[in-house]
Amino acid sequence: MNAKKSADYCSLIENVKNKYRKNPIYTKNLTLGWCDLRQGEDLCQEINLWTYWQGRDYAKKTPHIKYMLIGQDFGPPEKEEIKGTIANVRKMNDGIDVMFHENVDLEARDSQTDKNIVGYFELLGKNEIDKKKYPDLFFCNCNLGYRREKYSGNMTRKILANDAAEIKSLIDIIEPENIICLGLDTSVVIIQTLIDKKFSCNRLPELIGTGEPYIYGETYIYPVAHPGYWGTRIRGEDNVIADWMRIRR
Repeated sequence: MNAKKSADYCSLIENVKNKYRKNPIYTKNLTLGWCDLRQGEDLCQEINLWTYWQGRDYAKKTPHIKYMLIGQDFGPPEKEEIKGTIANVRKMNDGIDVMFHENVDLEARDSQTDKNIVGYFELLGKNEIDKKKYPDLFFCNCNLGYRREKYSGNMTRKILANDAAEIKSLIDIIEPENIICLGLDTSVVIIQTLIDKKFSCNRLPELIGTGEPYIYGETYIYPVAHPGYWGTRIRGEDNVIADWMRIRR
């Protein structure tokens, strides 16, 4: 374990937690706050609830991370509680070794993104990531707040970049070999955060190009289509598979 990485990671968690507890984001069509569902609860003890899927307990072991997956944002915790993921998070917080998707129906409409991610990671040699924890995987989202009411819609790049400084700190702590960015906006914000503040692109095919990664230090950054229904359909399944296959080295 790297003591400095561990301490820096734990400190970053507290910073993000306090940030959203004290200053939630309120716009006309979008609210982003922290994820505690019960009075006095400390639900998310990692940098992001998605980290409970892959990356949990990073602070205890600070393993080398081969693939860091960065999504856009996390859905409403209230709806995730209905799906069953929150119950599993609580069990993990209590020291019970379960998977994030234990007893969760990945065939359900609200789970299609996660189901597709499971399939795409098989292309990288990481099989059944819904049933097995891999020490060299780390999942989180670009925006570290939590939606209210709706799973998607009304996100802007400006709001998405609200946690740019924290995401850069996280990446600098874990130093992943590869970062996989889900979707156009997430990819652009990450590239702006790490490489070029003025970077801009409005078309995913142009952003992906020939598949050559963007480079930050010794980390390769790969934009891919959002793995939900529309992202996959617009990019085309064959192209999506080719995009992921290029990542495996």
